[in-house]
Amino acid sequence: GLGLAVFEKKPLLQYVVQTYKKIQKDSALLFSACSHLLHNEELMASLAEGSFDAVLTDPFLPCGPIVALRLALPVVFFSHKLPCGLDFQGTQCPSPPSYVPRPLSLNSDHMTFLQRVKNMLILASEGFLCNVVYSPY
Repeated sequence: GLGLAVFEKKPLLQYVVQTYKKIQKDSALLFSACSHLLHNEELMASLAEGSFDAVLTDPFLPCGPIVALRLALPVVFFSHKLPCGLDFQGTQCPSPPSYVPRPLSLNSDHMTFLQRVKNMLILASEGFLCNVVYSPY
Protein backbone atom coordinates (compact mmCIF):
# COMPACT_ATOMS: atom_id res chain seq x y z
CA GLY A 1 0.00 0.00 0.00
CA LEU A 2 0.92 3.65 -0.11
CA GLY A 3 1.51 3.70 3.65
CA LEU A 4 4.28 1.09 3.50
CA ALA A 5 6.04 3.01 0.73
CA VAL A 6 6.94 5.68 3.29
CA PHE A 7 9.42 3.25 4.87
CA GLU A 8 11.04 2.10 1.62
CA LYS A 9 14.13 3.91 0.43
CA LYS A 10 13.78 4.37 -3.32
CA PRO A 11 14.77 7.11 -5.73
CA LEU A 12 12.19 9.90 -5.74
CA LEU A 13 11.23 9.45 -9.39
CA GLN A 14 10.69 5.71 -8.92
CA TYR A 15 8.57 6.40 -5.84
CA VAL A 16 6.47 8.99 -7.72
CA VAL A 17 5.88 6.65 -10.69
CA GLN A 18 4.93 3.73 -8.44
CA THR A 19 2.61 5.92 -6.39
CA TYR A 20 0.96 7.26 -9.55
CA LYS A 21 0.39 3.73 -10.89
CA LYS A 22 -1.04 2.55 -7.56
CA ILE A 23 -3.40 5.51 -7.33
CA GLN A 24 -4.50 5.00 -10.93
CA LYS A 25 -5.16 1.27 -10.33
CA ASP A 26 -7.04 1.87 -7.07
CA SER A 27 -9.09 4.68 -8.63
CA ALA A 28 -10.11 2.45 -11.55
CA LEU A 29 -11.24 -0.24 -9.10
CA LEU A 30 -13.31 2.20 -7.04
CA PHE A 31 -14.80 3.76 -10.17
CA SER A 32 -15.79 0.31 -11.42
CA ALA A 33 -17.46 -0.52 -8.10
CA CYS A 34 -19.39 2.75 -8.19
CA SER A 35 -20.44 2.18 -11.78
CA HIS A 36 -21.70 -1.32 -10.96
CA LEU A 37 -23.66 0.06 -8.01
CA LEU A 38 -25.30 2.79 -10.07
CA HIS A 39 -26.17 0.38 -12.90
CA ASN A 40 -27.70 -2.21 -10.55
CA GLU A 41 -31.31 -1.16 -11.17
CA GLU A 42 -32.75 -3.59 -8.62
CA LEU A 43 -30.52 -2.32 -5.81
CA MET A 44 -31.02 1.34 -6.75
CA ALA A 45 -34.80 0.83 -6.83
CA SER A 46 -34.62 -0.82 -3.40
CA LEU A 47 -32.64 2.14 -2.06
CA ALA A 48 -35.12 4.59 -3.59
CA GLU A 49 -37.99 2.79 -1.86
CA GLY A 50 -36.14 2.83 1.48
CA SER A 51 -37.41 6.29 2.50
CA PHE A 52 -33.97 7.45 3.58
CA ASP A 53 -33.56 11.02 4.82
CA ALA A 54 -29.96 11.54 3.71
CA VAL A 55 -26.80 9.85 2.46
CA LEU A 56 -23.89 9.74 4.89
CA THR A 57 -20.66 9.50 2.96
CA ASP A 58 -16.97 10.21 3.00
CA PRO A 59 -16.18 12.93 0.45
CA PHE A 60 -12.93 11.31 -0.68
CA LEU A 61 -14.67 9.51 -3.55
CA PRO A 62 -17.64 10.99 -5.36
CA CYS A 63 -19.76 7.83 -5.53
CA GLY A 64 -21.71 8.71 -2.36
CA PRO A 65 -22.77 12.16 -3.59
CA ILE A 66 -23.62 10.68 -7.01
CA VAL A 67 -25.87 8.07 -5.39
CA ALA A 68 -27.46 10.83 -3.29
CA LEU A 69 -28.07 12.90 -6.42
CA ARG A 70 -29.67 9.93 -8.16
CA LEU A 71 -31.91 9.30 -5.12
CA ALA A 72 -32.64 13.04 -4.71
CA LEU A 73 -31.34 13.01 -1.12
CA PRO A 74 -29.15 15.49 0.75
CA VAL A 75 -25.56 14.54 1.47
CA VAL A 76 -23.87 14.62 4.86
CA PHE A 77 -20.08 14.33 4.76
CA PHE A 78 -18.48 12.66 7.78
CA SER A 79 -14.87 13.53 7.12
CA HIS A 80 -12.90 16.42 8.55
CA LYS A 81 -11.03 16.91 5.28
CA LEU A 82 -12.31 17.23 1.74
CA PRO A 83 -9.98 16.01 -0.99
CA CYS A 84 -7.86 18.28 -3.16
CA GLY A 85 -8.09 21.25 -0.80
CA LEU A 86 -11.79 21.74 -1.56
CA ASP A 87 -12.44 22.40 2.13
CA PHE A 88 -10.07 25.38 2.04
CA GLN A 89 -11.60 26.64 -1.21
CA GLY A 90 -15.14 26.21 0.11
CA THR A 91 -14.51 27.98 3.39
CA GLN A 92 -12.02 30.49 1.96
CA CYS A 93 -9.79 29.48 4.86
CA PRO A 94 -6.12 30.21 4.23
CA SER A 95 -3.74 27.28 4.38
CA PRO A 96 -0.26 28.59 3.62
CA PRO A 97 2.09 25.65 2.99
CA SER A 98 4.88 27.55 4.71
CA TYR A 99 3.44 26.54 8.09
CA VAL A 100 0.32 24.37 7.51
CA PRO A 101 1.46 20.81 6.73
CA ARG A 102 -0.25 18.89 3.92
CA PRO A 103 -1.85 15.64 5.12
CA LEU A 104 0.45 13.37 3.08
CA SER A 105 3.62 15.12 4.24
CA LEU A 106 3.66 13.65 7.76
CA ASN A 107 5.15 16.99 8.85
CA SER A 108 4.23 18.78 12.04
CA ASP A 109 3.44 22.49 12.11
CA HIS A 110 7.09 23.11 13.08
CA MET A 111 8.90 22.45 9.79
CA THR A 112 12.48 22.83 8.69
CA PHE A 113 13.23 24.52 5.39
CA LEU A 114 13.44 21.15 3.58
CA GLN A 115 10.15 20.03 5.11
CA ARG A 116 8.56 23.23 3.83
CA VAL A 117 9.93 22.51 0.35
CA LYS A 118 8.51 18.97 0.60
CA ASN A 119 5.19 20.48 1.70
CA MET A 120 5.18 22.76 -1.37
CA LEU A 121 5.94 19.83 -3.69
CA ILE A 122 3.09 17.82 -2.21
CA LEU A 123 0.74 20.80 -2.59
CA ALA A 124 1.85 21.22 -6.21
CA SER A 125 1.26 17.52 -6.99
CA GLU A 126 -2.19 17.36 -5.38
CA GLY A 127 -3.94 18.86 -8.41
CA PHE A 128 -2.35 16.29 -10.70
CA LEU A 129 -3.19 13.37 -8.39
CA CYS A 130 -6.73 14.63 -7.88
CA ASN A 131 -7.18 14.74 -11.64
CA VAL A 132 -6.09 11.08 -11.82
CA VAL A 133 -8.56 10.05 -9.12
CA TYR A 134 -11.59 12.15 -10.08
CA SER A 135 -11.46 12.50 -13.87
CA PRO A 136 -13.31 9.18 -14.52
CA TYR A 137 -16.32 10.45 -12.56
